Amino acid sequence: MASIPFSKLPHPVDPSVNLSPYTISVPDAEIDKLKLLLELSPIAPPNRANSREDGSLGIPRKDLVELAKYWQNGYDWRKWESTLNSFPQYKINIADDDSKSYDIHFFALFSENPSAVPLLMLHGWPASIVEFLPLLFKLRSQYDPASLPFHIIMPHYVGYAFSDPPPIDRDFTHTDNARLLSKLMHTLGFSKSGYVVQGGDLGSATALVVASDDPACKLVHVNLLNIPPPPGVDVEADIKAGKYTPEETQSLMNTMEFVKNKLTFVKLNGTQPSTAGFVIGSSPIGLLAWLGEKMTTWVDDAIETDLVLTNVSMYWFSGCYPTSIYHHQLICQDGSESLTYGWKGVDVPLGYSWFRKELMNPPKAWIDHTGKVSWYRTHDKGGHFAALETPEALWQDIQDFVGEFWGKSG
Repeated sequence: MASIPFSKLPHPVDPSVNLSPYTISVPDAEIDKLKLLLELSPIAPPNRANSREDGSLGIPRKDLVELAKYWQNGYDWRKWESTLNSFPQYKINIADDDSKSYDIHFFALFSENPSAVPLLMLHGWPASIVEFLPLLFKLRSQYDPASLPFHIIMPHYVGYAFSDPPPIDRDFTHTDNARLLSKLMHTLGFSKSGYVVQGGDLGSATALVVASDDPACKLVHVNLLNIPPPPGVDVEADIKAGKYTPEETQSLMNTMEFVKNKLTFVKLNGTQPSTAGFVIGSSPIGLLAWLGEKMTTWVDDAIETDLVLTNVSMYWFSGCYPTSIYHHQLICQDGSESLTYGWKGVDVPLGYSWFRKELMNPPKAWIDHTGKVSWYRTHDKGGHFAALETPEALWQDIQDFVGEFWGKSG
């Protein structure tokens, strides 16, 4: 690990936490098994629903067949495994408040710049560290360890990829992950300097809890902010009355259509997580259809096919799908506010990047009503996977927000 640039830890770490370099290494037998399963797994013949090429009724059969064929015969996991392993990554054992400990897998770019700002970046669902690969490529090519202005820490949550699974004797939510990730940042030595947290989707929900609960978190930036309309607002009436910009109106209409017709995955994952975990997590075709649909339709700009398959492969080889869906169960049990309330407790500067095709975008009037958002920028491109679709824009936003507020809070 010492030979990999950006791997020099900025602070000593207590040996008792068992921080160690990590290398992803999927056995050849598992790769061969995947290819065999892809060869033997049937794909339903054409029918009225799967022949719809617009994807309005789910992933089109044509797309699934092409993706599966390429995953089996063209896609090179070893190439992408090597690419992932070219960045510093670690496992660290973090003890929770109940003394149960978890191994957390994370990627990092550590700077040797004494003024570098610690930045915790949290992926969403159905994503992984693959969501941030374009940013990692960009930063590695743009900076050397002496000039990188940030310490970048990108973990996999408990329940995802190569981090430990959650416990089986109690529910485990984004607030539990937020607590553990705060402990991770403290263990890495960032208690005194403080740190910034950033996230989208599930990462946004978790980041807002981190910022609410950990005094060492000085700033929070998100690229999804799910907030309700102010009291008394009739959204449909306001749309008809022209109270929103054309972009806000279109985004609200997209959100209403999404909530009405596209939330099946939340209901299935949230109400039948055991069955969903078996059905989707036990079949590469099922996993590819389920995750591939999201990664090809929740976007504004198409994501490179190899990145889609690398993300799906991460889920497949780690077997993490059944434990990646806990937040959907939370929504079904307690409502969406249980996942999105975190902004209410934020008392540090909150930055928000509004991407045109994100699944849920509040209008500026709603944002202003909260009194919580200190920095706000809209983009006329980009969707749910902003870090994959528009990494340059997202990174510029993060830099600009941190540059404006770092050192002025707390």
